Amino acid sequence: MMNIGEFAELTGLSLKALRLYDEQGLLPPVSVDPWSRHRRYSATQFEHALRLKAARAADLPLAEAPKLLQDAESATATLADHRARLAADRERQDAALDALERLLAGPIHWQTEVRQAEAQPWAGVVLPPDIADDEEANALFAGLWRRLDAEGNRPTGAFWTTIRATPGSETEVQVLCCWPVAALPPESWTDVERGTIETGREMVVRWRWDQDVPMVEGATHPAVLALLAAAQESGAEVSLSQVRQIGLLEEGQPVGMEVAVHLKS
Repeated sequence: MMNIGEFAELTGLSLKALRLYDEQGLLPPVSVDPWSRHRRYSATQFEHALRLKAARAADLPLAEAPKLLQDAESATATLADHRARLAADRERQDAALDALERLLAGPIHWQTEVRQAEAQPWAGVVLPPDIADDEEANALFAGLWRRLDAEGNRPTGAFWTTIRATPGSETEVQVLCCWPVAALPPESWTDVERGTIETGREMVVRWRWDQDVPMVEGATHPAVLALLAAAQESGAEVSLSQVRQIGLLEEGQPVGMEVAVHLKS
C-alpha cells in the first residue's frame, strides 16, 4: 500500500488529478483513513492509473474515460473514436494554417464587372434554420422547381441564393433559395417567397469550383467578400439582401458561381 504522494510519483498523475478521479469514481483509493482522510492506493491500480494518464495526455474527454477502464472492446472502440476525432481536428488545423499562409502572401485580385440587370420575377423558399445538410436543402429547392413546372411556370434560368436578416432578429439571418420565373407564383402559395429583381446596375464577380482558393472554414467565399469591398469602394450603397449567388453553368452543367450585387445610386 502507498499514500497518494507515492502513487502520484509512480504514475505521473498529479495530486489534483487523483482527487478528481476519486470524485468521479474512476480511480478511488483502496482505503481512506476515517480520521485523517489520507488516501491509500494499491499496486493493482497501476494499470488503470496509466490508462488515465495516457488518456489525459491524449486530450481524451473526461466523460469518455470510464470506457477505457471497462472491457477491452469498449476501451479499443473509445480509443479508435478519439483517434478519428484527432485526425479530423488535425485536418481542419492544417487547412486553416494553409489558408492563413496563403492569405498572408497577399489578397487574391478578383475581376469585377458592372452590367445592366433587367427586371426579373422570382420564386423562392427559405431554408429552415435546423436544416441538416446540403442534400436536404437541395431536395427542398428541387421540390420548388417541380411545383413551378407542374403549374406551367418552369424556371427560366439558373438558380440563385441570397441571405437576409431574419424578421424580428438583430443577429440571425435566413438563406433564401430562388428560381427566376416568367410570372410570380400565386398568393395562395403561402409557403413560397416571391419578388422581382429591380432593373438597374449590378456588380459581378465569378469563380469556378476548380479554382484553387484559400478558404477559411465558416467564412463566406472570398470572392463574395471581395465583391462587397469593391462595391463599397466604388461609392455605391450596398444592401446584403441584394447580393445574389447565381449558379454558373456551362453546357447546362454547374461549374461554379457568379455573385452579383445591386448597386444603389
